[in-house]
Amino acid sequence: MSSSLFGTDGVRGIANETLTPELAISLVRSGAVFFSEVAATSTGALAVGRDTRRSGDMLFGAVVAGITSAGFDVVDLGTVPTPGVAHAAANDPNVIGGVVISASHNPVEYNGIKFFNQHGKKLRVEEEQIIESQMDRHAVSRPIGRHLGRVVPGTRQVYAYLDGLLTALDLSSESLKGLRVAIDCANGAGYRLGPAAFEQAGAIVSVLNANPDGDNINADCGSTHPQDLVGAMLSGGYDVGFALDGDADRLIAVSPSGRVFDGDDVLYIIACWLLRQGRLRDRKVVTTVINNRGLDASLGRLGVSVIHCAVGDREIMHRMEDEAACLGGETSGHILMGDYASTGDGILTALAIARAMQDEDASISELLQGLEKYPQIVINVPVHDKEGFSTDEVIASAVKEAQAKLAPKGRILVRPSGTEPVIRVLVEGPSEDMVRRIAERLATVVGERLGLDCA
Repeated sequence: MSSSLFGTDGVRGIANETLTPELAISLVRSGAVFFSEVAATSTGALAVGRDTRRSGDMLFGAVVAGITSAGFDVVDLGTVPTPGVAHAAANDPNVIGGVVISASHNPVEYNGIKFFNQHGKKLRVEEEQIIESQMDRHAVSRPIGRHLGRVVPGTRQVYAYLDGLLTALDLSSESLKGLRVAIDCANGAGYRLGPAAFEQAGAIVSVLNANPDGDNINADCGSTHPQDLVGAMLSGGYDVGFALDGDADRLIAVSPSGRVFDGDDVLYIIACWLLRQGRLRDRKVVTTVINNRGLDASLGRLGVSVIHCAVGDREIMHRMEDEAACLGGETSGHILMGDYASTGDGILTALAIARAMQDEDASISELLQGLEKYPQIVINVPVHDKEGFSTDEVIASAVKEAQAKLAPKGRILVRPSGTEPVIRVLVEGPSEDMVRRIAERLATVVGERLGLDCA
């Protein structure tokens, strides 16, 4: 059984409409109690961070009310990347859990709440179900007076996260000396720490979209809209470009020629780098069912096995734990380096690519030699009702017919997004023209059956 409130990455919705302050108070209060029961303590703190959305102020107030009313302190990290919250949860002995207020790559009207346990890892579905089931408990403790929680500054924990990025990869102030880097911060949570990390490692840094105003997060910028970064790279003067998303937990890269590299490309670079360093444990990589199968074949030629799991960085991390693997990722740019961090981290991933470029004295394009990806297209179809997808016989028939045309050298995956009101249509096959025709046809069918005009 799955949770009705939680999606693939926490609770997400339109702020003040579906994700209300009242819901946030109840949700995080239940979460605080859950973490205290797991830690077997009646004291402690929850680390709280947020991205740059206007609604973050409103929800932060609600989150503080929920946590402190349960008798626990709030360590206020301010605007910080999602992995910064995970780092505080995993490394501060007084912190029993973490709360992130962010909707990641979603438009500004959305916001979300997600949790990290005291090991800095996202919760399993069954743990989210416990939190949700306890939200409406009436017989809960109501501390008063000096037993209420308080808000304490988290400046020390934020600096510890920044230091941790550098020490994890053994980067000194000279390690990236001379490397010219352009960083698109998506006007999001990484707008300060992303550039700071590269500057402290000695790189020459140019920053794009690092002026958040509460409304411009992810707006035609960042990992989902890298056109600004591509333009900067084509203007010359940079060795590599990196684009973060709104909460800086994922990354794409861009070459000096303007070529965009997605999560599959990045995963190949880091897998090969770790392999050459002798640090790719058991020669395993975990990725999802939507990754390009050309990545599987390319890593297979190097003796690396690829293990597939369900979509979402949480699913990747838990599968990595089950397989004792140290590396995983997905096409969107979530890369998980288990020996370096407890969750996906776009800044850490960018630093790892830069470190690989320096270690190998190679360009990012040269690091990708040996990767042969299959033609693949993903079309996102906005819908009014994702739930209707699973029972629509017309869509099922269209998918079956299209799969017959692709067999045996292609595949189709049509699925509802776990974070947005869209159906994702993925088609992979032997030729780009065929893949595009089939994907567009399927997207049309989905739109006709479930699209916004059908509401």
